Amino acid sequence: MAQTLTSIGPLLPMLRQQPFGVLSDIDGTLAPTVRKPEDARVPEETRALLRGLVEKGARVALISGRSLEVARGIAGLSDVAYAAGHGLTLWIDGRTEEAPGLEPYPELVRRAEHDLEPLVSKIPGVQLENKGPLLAVHYRRTAEPEAAREAILAELQRSTVEGRFWVQEGRFLIELRPPIGVDKGTTTVTLVERLGLRGAVCLGDDITDIDMFQAAARLRGEGRLAVATIAAGSREAAPEVAAAADYSLEGTEGVRWLLGEMVRALP
Repeated sequence: MAQTLTSIGPLLPMLRQQPFGVLSDIDGTLAPTVRKPEDARVPEETRALLRGLVEKGARVALISGRSLEVARGIAGLSDVAYAAGHGLTLWIDGRTEEAPGLEPYPELVRRAEHDLEPLVSKIPGVQLENKGPLLAVHYRRTAEPEAAREAILAELQRSTVEGRFWVQEGRFLIELRPPIGVDKGTTTVTLVERLGLRGAVCLGDDITDIDMFQAAARLRGEGRLAVATIAAGSREAAPEVAAAADYSLEGTEGVRWLLGEMVRALP
């Protein structure tokens, strides 16, 4: 179980490793959770701290379930790397790279979107987010979230694309993802290698971030990376997230505090 992080002290050994990097989720970690997913934004103070890390030589990569365009819009940063769709799309050094095997999935997502569309009118508050090769079904704004969740899962079983996606649940959302072996864990390994990291801090708040934490822990066990994994806690966070992390902080405010401490600690 994660220990509450109250000082930058335990992270100093990671910061002393060069190159040092920060790998972070966006929604719920850097950007506060909002009722409408399209309204999410990383606060300017947090952006400024991330820029400060980059200016001090840290290599920053943002790993999100969002599409690349949306992730970049939420973060508002151009001098960091992005891994969108949990890593299905990478944006590094100004170049976009897509994982092999994605070709059939945008059409399958459109079919799933068509199959699930009746739920939007049937259950007020259900929202579909087409992310290209992924589809997110949000139900945060429904009157009875658990009933909405069960209705969505039942409709997916009747869908024409049933069995074609990996179904992943998160905070008030159900996501359909291509089952091609890419997740935030495999993406973490890729980013560590591509960015040449020797030390790192990994930040996340939701179930999908457990893959990132576990991959980072494996790299540490293999002696390939000095790393600390940190869960941004909240009342909505699944307990498994903190259980998979080394340390915990309280929400996006705690993450912002930590970013500031890292900026000050880096030479």
